[in-house]
Amino acid sequence: MSDVNVNWDKDQFKAYLLIFAANANFSESEEEKELILSKVDAEVYKLMHREFVKDNDYQRLEKILFCVDKFGLSKGDLTQLRAEVKQVINAEGHHDELEDNMFLYLKKLLR
Repeated sequence: MSDVNVNWDKDQFKAYLLIFAANANFSESEEEKELILSKVDAEVYKLMHREFVKDNDYQRLEKILFCVDKFGLSKGDLTQLRAEVKQVINAEGHHDELEDNMFLYLKKLLR
């Protein structure tokens, strides 16, 4: 994680992570957006969504890894984040192979 230096708080990180999950299949549905907005403030969502759109895949993963390390998240915190990511993936009532693969990858990152 070379030049990553984000000054996010935990809510901003959570918003970014959930936006990342919602976009696993390259589109964010209205159901996914509504679920994320039920978990984070609308202004935080807008701010982090703008940043997410500017970033490439590599930068997104680097920022997620940086924040996991920065916040020193407990096993309980990580379990909760994984559960919320899974909720976002299932928000539409179905999920596809891209979303399944992304979830498996995030489970490894969020240990």
